[in-house]
Amino acid sequence: MELRNLRTFVHAAELNSFSKAANRLNYAQSTVTAQIDALEKELGVQLFHRNGKKISLSEAGQELLRYAYRFLQLENEVYQSFGGEEEPSGDLCVGILESLSASGHMKGLEQFLRDYPAVRLRVRIGTTIELMEKLENGEIDAAFLLDTPVMNRKFRTVDRQSVRILFIAPPGSGWGGKRVMLRDLAEERWLLTERGCNYRRLLEEELLKRELSVFDPLEIGSTSVLIRCVSDGLGISLLPEYNLTEALREGRVQEIPVEDCRMEMEFQALIHKDRWLSPSIQKICEYMKYGSGGPLKE
Repeated sequence: MELRNLRTFVHAAELNSFSKAANRLNYAQSTVTAQIDALEKELGVQLFHRNGKKISLSEAGQELLRYAYRFLQLENEVYQSFGGEEEPSGDLCVGILESLSASGHMKGLEQFLRDYPAVRLRVRIGTTIELMEKLENGEIDAAFLLDTPVMNRKFRTVDRQSVRILFIAPPGSGWGGKRVMLRDLAEERWLLTERGCNYRRLLEEELLKRELSVFDPLEIGSTSVLIRCVSDGLGISLLPEYNLTEALREGRVQEIPVEDCRMEMEFQALIHKDRWLSPSIQKICEYMKYGSGGPLKE
């Protein structure tokens, strides 16, 4: 089985297009088609459903994709182990949460790209569950999460850091100058991320302990939009501290100091327990943590 054919298959699967895969790889489209045809003949299965110019993975294609990611990971490991190269290079795919994509952590990722241009980086954004599934299946090399400590034996924690979850209000709303309890906020208009979000779940657990609930919150899927809505006076919210650094410094929002509810979660860098900790993964973990404003705690 030709690794180049597998590599082409991965790009076609990710882009749902032979022509886009050809552009990405600088191939003629006929070359991509020929390589996919060769794989299908070799394996005796149909990897894509074809409907005119549109393609989609078949069930067999979805199964092969999981193996293909592992093959390409092993290829990178072999080259980096025997090539004598310390500098990160090759393909690297990482998964991050949406809230991380709107934080200072991305500055670290951008600097990583500038410092190591030989790395072909792909970033997948998803929920904790989605990213852990991709990590288990070999679709991503590392996952950067904000959650309670992940104890799954299939994964290894490379780095971690405690992150405060802050309650925020519009500037000048008066919450900062008085004693505030969580009960005082229950009747306010809340702007929250979608149900199932980690820190929203944490809030709901704290409210449940006190036999409280939030009535009819406005759900907003974008962290940056949520901050803007709070700044415009549409309600109160809570977000990880790393999302609020600039907004707090610029006075666009203010922290609500809730005395009886201090919430924290952990920023975690995970890899599969059987995954080699390559120079690329080590470095991107370092850059992601420095992007947050300081080194992670061991």
